[in-house]
Amino acid sequence: MDSDTFTVRTGSADVVLDLTDRAQAWCRGRGDGLLHVFVPHATAGLAVLETGAGSDDDLLAALADLLPADDRWRHRHGTPG
Repeated sequence: MDSDTFTVRTGSADVVLDLTDRAQAWCRGRGDGLLHVFVPHATAGLAVLETGAGSDDDLLAALADLLPADDRWRHRHGTPG
């Protein structure tokens, strides 16, 4: 089993960050197996989706509708929402 850790900083704006190229590069030449991607933070997430046809914007809009960044939440960790 091989493992690697890397950090991604996205700033203060909600973004869909495509990790496909990085994952493909890591897997290249390793043969058959399983790629496990893990995000060790409660306010980060992973989604598997086709990007480029507007689905990234749809995902961000759905998350904004589902979990609006306002002051209704009890958990406040430096920023609203």
